[in-house]
Formats: sequence, structure tokens, C-alpha cells
Amino acid sequence: MQNALTSLNEKQREAVAALHGPVLVLAGAGSGKTRVLTHRLAHLIGTKTATPQQLLAVTFTNKAAAEMRARVSALVGEAAARQMALGTFHGLGVRLLRAQHKYAPRSANFTIVDTTDSERLIREACTSLNISPQQVTPRNIRSMISKAKSTQTSPEAFAAEVQSPIAEAAARVYPLYEQLLAQNDGYDFDDLIIAPLQLLAEHEAVRRRYQQQWRWLSVDEYQDTNPPQDALLKLLLGPEQNLCAVGDDYQAIYSWRGAQVDHILQFETQFPGCTTIYLTQNYRSTSPILEAANQIIAVNEDQKHKELWTDEKTGEAVQVLAVTSDRAEASSVCTGVQDAIEAGGAAGECAILYRTNAQSRAFEEELMLHNIPYQIVGGIRFYDRAEIKDAMAILHLTVNPNSALALERITKAMIVGVGLKTIARIKLYAREHKMSLIEALSDDAVLTSRLQASYAPLTRALAEAQSQLKDSPMGATMEQLLKGSGYLASLKDVERSEERLENIAELINVAAGYTDAASFIEDVALMSDIDQTTDAKDRVLCMTLHAAKGLEFEQVWLVGCEEGLLPHRNSIDRPAELEEERRLLYVGMTRAKRQLTLSHASTRTLHGESLPQAPSRFLADLPESVTQTDLAGEATAAALDDTITGGLWDLEGRDVGEIVSHPQFGPGVIIQISGSLITCVFEGHGVKTLDASMAA
Repeated sequence: MQNALTSLNEKQREAVAALHGPVLVLAGAGSGKTRVLTHRLAHLIGTKTATPQQLLAVTFTNKAAAEMRARVSALVGEAAARQMALGTFHGLGVRLLRAQHKYAPRSANFTIVDTTDSERLIREACTSLNISPQQVTPRNIRSMISKAKSTQTSPEAFAAEVQSPIAEAAARVYPLYEQLLAQNDGYDFDDLIIAPLQLLAEHEAVRRRYQQQWRWLSVDEYQDTNPPQDALLKLLLGPEQNLCAVGDDYQAIYSWRGAQVDHILQFETQFPGCTTIYLTQNYRSTSPILEAANQIIAVNEDQKHKELWTDEKTGEAVQVLAVTSDRAEASSVCTGVQDAIEAGGAAGECAILYRTNAQSRAFEEELMLHNIPYQIVGGIRFYDRAEIKDAMAILHLTVNPNSALALERITKAMIVGVGLKTIARIKLYAREHKMSLIEALSDDAVLTSRLQASYAPLTRALAEAQSQLKDSPMGATMEQLLKGSGYLASLKDVERSEERLENIAELINVAAGYTDAASFIEDVALMSDIDQTTDAKDRVLCMTLHAAKGLEFEQVWLVGCEEGLLPHRNSIDRPAELEEERRLLYVGMTRAKRQLTLSHASTRTLHGESLPQAPSRFLADLPESVTQTDLAGEATAAALDDTITGGLWDLEGRDVGEIVSHPQFGPGVIIQISGSLITCVFEGHGVKTLDASMAA
């Protein structure tokens, strides 16, 4: 076992050595928070303070959990690491619900109902209640129910609070949706936190068991916890209060999905006398990038102030790219990416980050035009492709033969002549006769001999797989299941059959890395977009700022820094949300290791109309000492045609976003006008605020 305190800086060692009681580690971007968390786990074992079985550590994505496990394994050995409970919040919920299923409302083999299947159930409920999709979409209803669950609002309480026709429709659907989940022996994503929370709250013996088992709790990205997740941690926390919360309030950007930054801001109030350690030495970015990010975030008021620093004092200035249009922005950025690649860089070292997914289209077109390999993160996920969901539905039935959602899906894909009415009859018969759905498929009282024959390859393949699951490698089992059921043969005559079969082959390759079906199904169900960006393909990643959190790149182009985009128009009049928009920009800036470019356009096509855009107010906070403005491409040409001379300070008819010329500072872009004060970004001179009333 390695010494967990070696190769750490002073503050990191201090955090790793704080083994008892509540500990708050405020870890700035790139300061080594994962290193601290994993070394602390290793130090608990190395000092014999704790055994591996007594440690619980949770984070938010499979990718982060896998990295945590790999690092701990390198420190304490794989055998010890396997004995720790390391995973995601949702994975923890699954673990508790399977282990304590006798206290829970579902079986031990429950199905995890993903977003797509959740909307299917809601659509089914809407049909039963005669609620038209034109009245309210299943997606909107799912969102409202999800918010209700995240605040632990029951269907009855939700119905008592409705104040709109849409909410009224959601209130009618909510209880029926819960019934459908129960009939499918399934939990949706929200239930994976809410159900174990209720289980622990209602059963003291179970709660005490886990408090005694996991005596040291660690949580990564604590600023991203929502109230149920925070409450779940508190219920698991024993009397010693050994909770280590690692996070950064500067990177709290998920309030829209229920996360509350107050959890980290109020930690010291909740745990008086706790140990608090600040990690501010950055190992990722150059000094100019950090100086710019520090000054951007310093404007926020509701935060734990910290300033990132680095030993690496050199580095290129942060570029502010001003262009005339969103098309010019895409062209200039993609030219910059191409130049970086031609200079010897890798495509995978470059990222284009934007506030909204809608901004990706122009960049995708330009990247294709430049023949640059790329990936749009947030597009159709591999595991959301029809053939992958079909294959996973078949595997689901080996673990949970009562999954009506899985049976409905594979029936639609493979079985001719069976509709929803027949499926409903199968479900009713199985419930009344206390048999599984798969058993009901072979019952003469339910299906005709012709339909039984249609299902026969599937039922035989499922039976064979059931007998082999414990002894055969998962990859081989998956392949045999898909062949035996006839699913692979059914793909040979469909559109894009070759591509679909290649995707199935890749799924089988992934399955080969697992030893049991339940773990494979669980990991796929809890997979996020970012979990799928870890392949070795060399391509530019294009993603939203929210999706970029936790990643890092040599070169980052952060685009669309305009009022209405960043900050987003929905946040401009709300101080707390405006602070979160500033944190979002900070997160994007601190993804960059060596080069950072912030771009904005003076016009952007929105809803088919070219509209004037004002540069983001955040740009005015960039320090002049580390920034350089580039009036690129089209913007430079336009400046030659529309330079304001002589009457620069005559503001009549002028507006934010216009290109101007100053006798001393040269070309620039107006970013703010307040009375007679005009603020511009000048090429080579940064941000200047001048009094127009005093200018000649």
C-alpha cells in the first residue's frame, strides 16, 4: 500500500489527514479534489482508522465513480477497493433498495425506468384519463412530477397545490403513473433517491445497520446535491458525524435540476466546529486563464471567497473574439480549431462550449466543412438508439420477467399481430394467476397457438439464458440471447441494418466487461452523456457548459458570450440565477488548460430572424492585463466599412455591439452604455470605460 500523504501539497495533506468528524474541503477547479478524496480514503485504511467495509463514497456520474475506484485501487490494492462502497448517488439508492427490498414497495429485481420509458408510462396514463397530448406533453408532465418527487410532494399534496391547467393535468396523471410504475415493478430515477430515503426514515433498525456499517462517509461535488440526496446522507451519518464533503460553490450550476448551493454554503452552520480546508493551488490552467476566471467569479456575493493560483506563471492571453454574426463565429472558431490541429495538436484536445444545445448546429456544419472529426455531446446517446434499447429490453426480461415495459418494447420490435390490448390481457392474466409475464406467454388461456409460436424463440432464449447467467461470460450470454430470440435476424431486413448490427456488436463488447446481467443493466440505465465521451477517438467535443463540468481540454472556445445567451435571458432579472450564470461561465473558463477563447457576435439568427446582440456583461469584468481582443474575419472587414470617426462619442442611434474606432485605442466593440459612460473592448488594450460627454 502506498503512503497516502506523499506527493501532496500542504493543504491537500491537511485535508487527507483530517479523519474524524465533519470535514469541509472547498476545492477550487483543478486543485486536485479527486486526489484528496481518494488519498483520504487510502489514509483511513493505511492508518487502520477504518476498514474498507466501513467506507462509503458517493459522486454523481459513472465516469467520476470509475475514476475514484481506479485511483483508490492504485493506492490500496484492488481487493481492498472492492470492499468499499464507491459509486453514484443513484447507484447507492439501487444498492439499498435491492438489499432491503422486503421493506420496499418493489421486488429485489426491480426495473430502473429511464426517461424514455417514464414518458411512455405517462403517455399511457394520459390516454387512460383522456388527456390530449395537445393539452400537455408527457415530457412536461414528467418534469412536473419529477420536481414534485424531488421536494417529496405526494400525489395528494401536489393535487392540493395546482394553480394551472397543466398542473391540474399532471396532478391527475401522477397517482396513475405511480400505479403503472408499481405494476411494472419499476422505479424511475427520482425514486432511486426518494424510496431509500423513505425506507431509512421509516425503519430505524435498517438505518442503524447502515450507520454502523458505513462509519465514514465521503461525498464528491457536494455543491450539486439536491435536498433528498443531502437528506439521504444525513440519515446514513452515524453519531461520530464522520462526513467529508468535497466541493466548490463556485461550480454550483445545477439549481434547475434541484441542486442547492446552500448545502455547501451552510455546512459550517450545520456542523459547528467542523474542519474547513481550502484548496486553491491549480494544476490545470495557465496563470492568465486563472486570473481571468478569478476576476469573473469575484463579482458574485453569495459564496465562499477563494482565489486560484498556479506555479506556472507563463501562458497566452485569454482571447476575446468579436465577430459580426453567428455564422462568422462558427467559421472563425473552426478555423482556429483547424489551425491548432495543423500545428500538431490533437482534435480531442479541443472543445467548443456553448450555453444552449441549439447553438451547436452552426458549429457542426462548419466542422464538417473543414473535415474536422467531432462529437456533439447531448445528441442521440448510444444507449438511446432503438436497437440498443430493444436488446437491453430482452436482457431485462432475464432479470425481471415481470417488466411489462420490456415486453411491450420487444413485442413491438419483433412480434407481428400483437397490440396493446393483447399486452394488457397478458399483464392482467399474469397478475390474477400470480405468474410472470414470460410464463403467461405460453399459456393457452392467454394467447392463441399461433401467437405462442411467435413468442417461442424469445421464451426459449430467455429460459436458456436464465440457466446460463451465473456460469457464462456476459458477452457470450448476450450474443446467444439476441441470436436465439431471433432479434439479430430481424435486423437484417430493416433500414440501416448494417449500422444497427454494428451497434449491437459494440453492445456485446461492452457486456463482455461484466460478470452479471443486473450490474450491466444498472450501469446502462444510470449512464450519462459524459460517461460516453471517454473513448479513444480523436475528435473535437462540442457540448453545453453544463455538460463540460468535470472535464478539461488543452484549448477551449467558449462561444456565444452575449446578453440573453450568457447570461441566459431567463436569468437576467433574478439575482440568484444571474450569479449562477456567472458561475457557469467560470466553469467553462476553468476547463481550459493552455488556451481560452471567448467569442461573441453582434448579430445572431434566432427564430429565423437576424437580431442584434450585445456582448455579455460578464466580459466587462475580464482583467485587461491578461486578455486580448481579436476583431476576427468578417468583423474586421465590417469594421473597415462601418468605422465611426470623428463622432465616436455621439451616441445617438448607437447601441451595444457596434464596432467603433478610437484615436488612441483603435478598433473596439461597445459592450455597455450607461448615461454618458461608454464601455468598449479594444483590440490589444482590453476593456476601457470612457465618458462620452468629455470626449472631443
